[in-house]
Amino acid sequence: MDKPVLAKYTQLLQLAQALPQATPTETSIFAIGSKGYFENPTTDILAFFCNDNAEHGLGSLLVRALLSCLAECPKGIDHTLSATPEREVATKSGKRIDLLLESDQWALVLENKIHHQQNNPFDAYEDFVHREYPQRFKHKQPLFVVLSPTGEVPAAHPNWQGISYPDLVQAIKQGLAEHFIDQPLNKWVILLREFILHLEGLMAAPATPQHTIDFVLDNLAAIQELQIVKKKAINDYQLRLQQQLQNHFKQPVTIHLHHWDQYPALRFALTRWEDSGSDVVLYLDGNEEDKTNLRCYAQLTKPAQFKVADEYLAHDCHGSPWLESQDNYRGYSYVKKLATQDDVVALLIAKITALNEFEQHARPGLKG
Repeated sequence: MDKPVLAKYTQLLQLAQALPQATPTETSIFAIGSKGYFENPTTDILAFFCNDNAEHGLGSLLVRALLSCLAECPKGIDHTLSATPEREVATKSGKRIDLLLESDQWALVLENKIHHQQNNPFDAYEDFVHREYPQRFKHKQPLFVVLSPTGEVPAAHPNWQGISYPDLVQAIKQGLAEHFIDQPLNKWVILLREFILHLEGLMAAPATPQHTIDFVLDNLAAIQELQIVKKKAINDYQLRLQQQLQNHFKQPVTIHLHHWDQYPALRFALTRWEDSGSDVVLYLDGNEEDKTNLRCYAQLTKPAQFKVADEYLAHDCHGSPWLESQDNYRGYSYVKKLATQDDVVALLIAKITALNEFEQHARPGLKG
């Protein structure tokens, strides 16, 4: 690669290093799934915590928080439900109400909208209360509520009130603060807090600063070119090391490229270890330019064999050796300050030699 091209990539990397970093956010248990948590499961959780007789033991905390967010709600309203919260309530017209809450004084029809536009059949939901079941709701004040990121309600439906998720989250937090004064911490409080964290994550603006987004979009072609250069360079580097090792050991050396935390992990093994999973790994984590991170993995044929492995491999080990993969492997880490690539090759040779001595001891029938 000529010097002008290298200079171009160097400048790109320098600009990238100066970019503002994304603000880290606390992850909740509900954010772990690959598809996320949207309207239906979110409303299921709301219904559970709104049930003042449920096992969570939080009473009417969530109902109180919900009602406190309504602009048009009678003062001193009773927060106790007279029935279990209902999900996906079917109207006679075939529509489904997300959540129905009832007390002796009021009936709350709630539509939950996290990411979609509000195109629900609001008139059909009003008919459910006023026309389809007039006797059931005769002496109850109807409360029609849209729960959404902004709390906005279409102007064409004046009977509906909006609650924003940020306002509801704040109200729940206040209720939890008061709850902590009188009650001990339990798993349901922890789950409710996790749910709050998830809702905050859904409502939050993207964590990546706009300046960083603009930089990536403006330099996509150059970034892709650099990715291709990186891939080819790592492959060539691994092949070069393989050739140097084969020249030293006078036998074939197998190589495999893995990635740990998106950094290359170059795995080397003598082909004579074909019945073993032992190998030596050069981990190019890129975090400390002047240090080399090498690891050895010795496959054990029996549990007590780790003591023998330590005799061959624990010398100058960084930290303590460990067992992994159901105790079938003994791992060793070596972090060295090495100045040249010749030093790296010398370290690889030393650890492959030590691992080979263990292999010959652990598997006496091993060739060579």
